[in-house]
Amino acid sequence: MKKNFKLLLAAALFGSVTITSCSKDNEEDNDEELITTLALSFTPVGGGTPTTFQFRDVDGPGGNPPVVDEIVLSAGTEYTFTVTVLNESVSPAEDITVEINSESTSHRFYHLPSAASSITVDNLNTDTNGVTLGVNGRVTTGAVANGTYRVVLRHYGATPPDKAESDAVDSPKSSSDIDITFLTRVE
Repeated sequence: MKKNFKLLLAAALFGSVTITSCSKDNEEDNDEELITTLALSFTPVGGGTPTTFQFRDVDGPGGNPPVVDEIVLSAGTEYTFTVTVLNESVSPAEDITVEINSESTSHRFYHLPSAASSITVDNLNTDTNGVTLGVNGRVTTGAVANGTYRVVLRHYGATPPDKAESDAVDSPKSSSDIDITFLTRVE
């Protein structure tokens, strides 16, 4: 029964994955890129081996279902983290994180762990205007728990971008480039 519940929960979460492409604001190059992979790499503060958890959908929307790792972290631990976004449907893979960093005022990662996860996020990096970008930051875990960790990349299309620290994840000023919910386990 417990295994069936986990399978149903996983299926429901996979159904909530949203991927869209981000249009480049440069008028001479209005290509859209496909996001096939989002990786979160966690490194224990004070040293330790980095651990990476991924969402991968190499063939893009509509093909094979995505593979979403469960994030497993140690209880009572502080980690630094980095987000990497890729398009692995091309060879060599395109590192979209480079564009996100170079167009930092047009992008923002929201990190939304559930209350049940025993995970807190802070110390997120900022763009050139001092507004949260969220490509890297810090995660602190509490007691043993299970929950979720949602990562949303929002794109601000206005010229100039109208991104503000107070913008909610569903702000009408921006649109989602990718919206992933990972299952989490703090042990």
